[in-house]
Order: sequence, then C-alpha cells, then structure tokens
Amino acid sequence: MNEMIRQLLGKRCVVCLDGGFGGSLTGVLEALEDNWLSVRTGKNGALELVNLDYVNRIQELPEKKK
Repeated sequence: MNEMIRQLLGKRCVVCLDGGFGGSLTGVLEALEDNWLSVRTGKNGALELVNLDYVNRIQELPEKKK
C-alpha cells in the first residue's frame, strides 16, 4: 500500500478516515514515513499526521482549470 501512496505525494487528495474518527481530510500529501502520512490542509497550510491504520480510501482531486 505504501508504494501506491507514494505515487500520490505532492498531489491534492481526499483522505477518507475510519475507526471512530469518520470524516475526511482534503489537502496535499507531503510525506509517508513508517505508518504515518502527513497532509497539508486548509488555507493556512496546517499539517496533519494520519495513521494509515485509519485510512479507508485516498482519492486524487483533479487540478483546477484556469
């Protein structure tokens, strides 16, 4: 699974969570280390760390057309 996620590093994605957290994160996938994924979210660029044990799905978002 880690190799598939590495293909999405640097891209804007939706990360769907499970395990009592529910919901999702939207942001740029920055790094993958051990069992943790760092996601840069929001307009202020907050960094969130996500344990891959709680990830159900990752979906790449299309780039906005200008």
